Amino acid sequence: MSSKRLRLILLISIAVLSLGFLGTYIVGMSLLSKKSQNMVDLRSESKSLDAQLESLSLAKKEAEQYSYFKDVAKSVIPNDKDQAQAVLDIVRMANESGISLQSIIFPASTLGGSSGSAPVAGAAPSTPPITSSTSAAISQAKPVAGIKGLYSLKVTITPDISLGLPPNKQVTYAKMLDFLQRIERNRRTAQITTVGIQPKTSETTKVINFSLDLNIFIKP
Repeated sequence: MSSKRLRLILLISIAVLSLGFLGTYIVGMSLLSKKSQNMVDLRSESKSLDAQLESLSLAKKEAEQYSYFKDVAKSVIPNDKDQAQAVLDIVRMANESGISLQSIIFPASTLGGSSGSAPVAGAAPSTPPITSSTSAAISQAKPVAGIKGLYSLKVTITPDISLGLPPNKQVTYAKMLDFLQRIERNRRTAQITTVGIQPKTSETTKVINFSLDLNIFIKP
């Protein structure tokens, strides 16, 4: 074998080896790139899962923290289907405050008839008569925003200021404040919208007159 042929064989061998090495390098780098991308994707997915787990854990803690308000809402929102119980509560609270009511007036009904009223006679804590028109006043109830199935109904209350009332049933400013506080604490009549006060007629008397607009809450 001549030296020229040997040199040619060596050059060809080196070229083949170089091409083989280059091909192996390219294939290896491609595989490494794919593996690296897979690792990046897995890390990103792992971070996303960790964030979701953290959010779920936080939501669970908040649910446990605010579950108290759910119980409070159940006790605050009334389950009455009409306004009769609210009227009874108003009369009871007025009597507890030492006030005799003259009337409890509901808005005009779209079911026929004019605005209804539940007159209250004297200071007796008896049940005020609920007429058919006041029962029909439910048609004027307005839905409460954010609370499905709950409606509010406007009621106007006026006290009895007859001259023949005994002193313990005469309306004074202190009694009116006590009455307002009782109404605000009651779950059916917790929203007072308007209070109108007429000043006492003379300096020698503490008797006042007032009118009160409030919303009662019902579930028809």
